[in-house]
Amino acid sequence: MTSSPLHLDLPLPPPSDTIGPYIRLLTFSDGRWSLEVSPLASTQYKALSYVWGDSSNPLTIQCNGVQLQVTRNLYWALQHLSVEFVNERLWIDAICIDQNEAAPEKGQQLDLMGEIYTQAEEVLIWLTESFLPDNANLCFQACKNYAVKWRQKELTMRFLAALTMTVVTMDENTNLNRIHNAATAAALREDTSFTDDIVVGLLQILRHPYWSRVWVIQEMSLASRSRILTSKCTLDWDDFKIFILTMEQCLPWFLRGMGPNFRALDETTRLQRDNEPRVFYSLSHLLVQFRWSCAKNNRDKVYGLIGLLRPDERRFFMDDLPGPKYAVSTAQCYTHIAFKILQQSHDLRLLVQCSSPSFIKRDDDLPSWVPNWQYDSECLPRPRWDLTEGNPYNRTGDVRPALYNAYNASGNSECPPPQLRDNSILILYGMIAGKITAVCRPMEIHHLFVGHRTPRGILKLAARASQADTFQRLNNGIMRSILSTRSGLLMLAITYFENCLRKGAAMEILLEYADLSLSGGTWLGDRNETNPLYAMFETLMKGPRGVEMVDSLFTDYPNETFIVEAISQFHTQARSIRWNPFLRLLRLVGPFYYYPSAYHLLLGINFFGMGKVPPYLLCWIGLQTAAIVFTNFVLESTIASYLVSAVGGYLLNSRLSYVLGMPYRLDTVLATPLDQALARLDDGRLALVPHDTKVDDDVALLAGGRSPFVVRREYCNWFRLVGDCYVDGIMQGEAWREWKVSEMEFM
Repeated sequence: MTSSPLHLDLPLPPPSDTIGPYIRLLTFSDGRWSLEVSPLASTQYKALSYVWGDSSNPLTIQCNGVQLQVTRNLYWALQHLSVEFVNERLWIDAICIDQNEAAPEKGQQLDLMGEIYTQAEEVLIWLTESFLPDNANLCFQACKNYAVKWRQKELTMRFLAALTMTVVTMDENTNLNRIHNAATAAALREDTSFTDDIVVGLLQILRHPYWSRVWVIQEMSLASRSRILTSKCTLDWDDFKIFILTMEQCLPWFLRGMGPNFRALDETTRLQRDNEPRVFYSLSHLLVQFRWSCAKNNRDKVYGLIGLLRPDERRFFMDDLPGPKYAVSTAQCYTHIAFKILQQSHDLRLLVQCSSPSFIKRDDDLPSWVPNWQYDSECLPRPRWDLTEGNPYNRTGDVRPALYNAYNASGNSECPPPQLRDNSILILYGMIAGKITAVCRPMEIHHLFVGHRTPRGILKLAARASQADTFQRLNNGIMRSILSTRSGLLMLAITYFENCLRKGAAMEILLEYADLSLSGGTWLGDRNETNPLYAMFETLMKGPRGVEMVDSLFTDYPNETFIVEAISQFHTQARSIRWNPFLRLLRLVGPFYYYPSAYHLLLGINFFGMGKVPPYLLCWIGLQTAAIVFTNFVLESTIASYLVSAVGGYLLNSRLSYVLGMPYRLDTVLATPLDQALARLDDGRLALVPHDTKVDDDVALLAGGRSPFVVRREYCNWFRLVGDCYVDGIMQGEAWREWKVSEMEFM
């Protein structure tokens, strides 16, 4: 993109010691747009935050008498601003910054983005109309009404807490959480704004593409005041934030899977929430938290977060960048940032991010030790038939950093200062702890449970109860939703059989894991258990700490006998498979090899209730048919459907809850090793390794690293990093030998 005449006629003066940097500001007055240059420090203005949208079919505006092309989304935002914000000074990046990437101005102005949004008197969030629900104005009004009640309750709870002195012994964050939780419970008891239609509409707003942008993180978190704008209504961000906090408290297990939209929104809220003075995060933390956010330019996955750092950290990362921001390649940008993070932290936790999901092709331009930040939520494979699985990588991302901190595979060794050779070869120190002699197939995203996009009647906002009560409420809501719609039966059937295929394929892989574990020679260590399956399940869950953390995502009180119960359920499954005549027939006559989908389907049906679900399903189908006929031909309401819902829910009870995804032990095990596979080392130890691990790869312990890493020897001491792994029996430094440490070069 070349510089436009508009920007060439209005060059930005260089920053001065007294006035500081300059920016361009846009104003609509006397029926036309005008652009002017102003000092950043002494100007009042509002900043626009929006989604650029598709730039292939732009529209034209007139500014300073010059024609300027803008995206359609920005064009409609300008139409609204020209009515509501006449004579107001506005900062809009696409217009106020010269978008010529070869010119130094764009990089210099982007360095100021943090200051621009911090000093703006208000940030205007423009949401594209085409992605909003039809009842967006009612949704926004419900948020406003609820925010009023919530603030009243919060003041009351603060007063009671101060009066009774019941929380003075807690830390400040705990006090705040208790007060907010109590205010939420009290407000929800009195507020009736969040009807089914409103909750469905608000969830659609949360799925708006705006929230998935990487730039929104700093634009929102640095703003002193924000307001959401549409062509028909507005909503103060503080009111919407209260709704988000309520959703987080009431339905955290559901919203965790909504994808990066809510993740970005949730984290933005945390950055803003009662933080005075401002809280700063490390760049490595931000890159991991927002790794699924979207950016049109891959380099912006890094540049969009730099403004959230302290000024001295911004200079540390950006001052010696090899060239202007947008002149360096993506590989140069990521390599530079990765090495700077290693230099700053003296910690190897960044290397945990180097293993990409199985559906992402490795970028050959990047060194193996540099994380690939390019892929985002739009790269996630989409399930068929409008089913949804959210973003399971958000759930694993919650656990992975905490698990890394629980390990100490390299003993108490410290990480020597990393060295970089030829701008791409990283020099570290470590030792080889073993060699991979066998590796199975990995568990992948298409093995996970899916649901359907029919939240009506399912998501009831109420004060958070126990996990069992929450799942019962979910189950009853789903029953009402399915039984009160014509498409309910079809959607349930599609969801059920798709999940049978997925779970059947996952179960086949788990049986392969069991064959490897039971084949003899598996290292058991000093366990009291002599069953190799115990070592297998503990490895799949990444040790006792992994069992505790993963189980806590699904239950209020983690079970100490998790692995014993999982083994028991596995034995039940294995016996059922062994005596299932259809599965035996498929294996005997051969279609198992030619039609694996049929085999997976039967395995999945067997998985969901050991063959007991189909009879219940037949009863439910009869009830569903009767409800539809009775409702449509006898009554004009859904009373009959709700009546049959109660009967159907009683009959199906826990059996249907399996079909609808209530997690239990074996299902949790199948969902945990996402994009990882079970392998065995030359000494018999079991290991959970990255999906692209090969036989004869090595397991290395790196000085200062808390977990082992799978590496692939290229030549002598030259290696490629495959990814981090879990190896049974060496995670607390048992295999670390200081005298074996030598220099290792990673390409």
